[in-house]
Amino acid sequence: MSKTKWREKLDYAKTIADPLRRRLYVCALVAAALPQAKKLPYVIVGGNALEFYTLGAYATVDVDLVSERRTEIGNLLESWGFDQTGRHWHHVGLDIAIEIPDDVLAGSEDKVTQVEIEDLTVYIIGVEDLIIDRLGAYVHWDSTDDGNWAQELLALYQQDIDWTYLKTRAQTEGVIEALIAFRDQAEEDRG
Repeated sequence: MSKTKWREKLDYAKTIADPLRRRLYVCALVAAALPQAKKLPYVIVGGNALEFYTLGAYATVDVDLVSERRTEIGNLLESWGFDQTGRHWHHVGLDIAIEIPDDVLAGSEDKVTQVEIEDLTVYIIGVEDLIIDRLGAYVHWDSTDDGNWAQELLALYQQDIDWTYLKTRAQTEGVIEALIAFRDQAEEDRG
């Protein structure tokens, strides 16, 4: 795609009023602009993934990506007018900050959710792996907020969760007791 076409798509992104949708669209553009590879170009993790799964109940301002293609993505973002400050790439006109804190996904690529947005695809960590992430922060860092978000995700996605996978990961990550307690609470709340 020509430089002009990418600029048109980025200009279109500026018109997207919903911040989450705008961030997802820009991430979808990143995936579309990268040369195809066998592995996923990136996976959205952290707060932006939580905002997606909680339908906006959680709000964040930056996007955390996990990708082995950090340099490629950084070069692409710079060519699109993003400025790098420390570990973040920021675009003032788009009001977006992107960080790539890791190159290895804590979880399974098989569980990644692919979301279509404007005929493009964005890749978001699977809900099970996001639950494990929040449970880990709750158990190991004593983060009550993260425990509450884990409970919220369990309640919202109880019927869709791969419980075998989730329990196995919880056991491995040392958060199985919290998972069981939160699952039981979600079932009790559901009545």
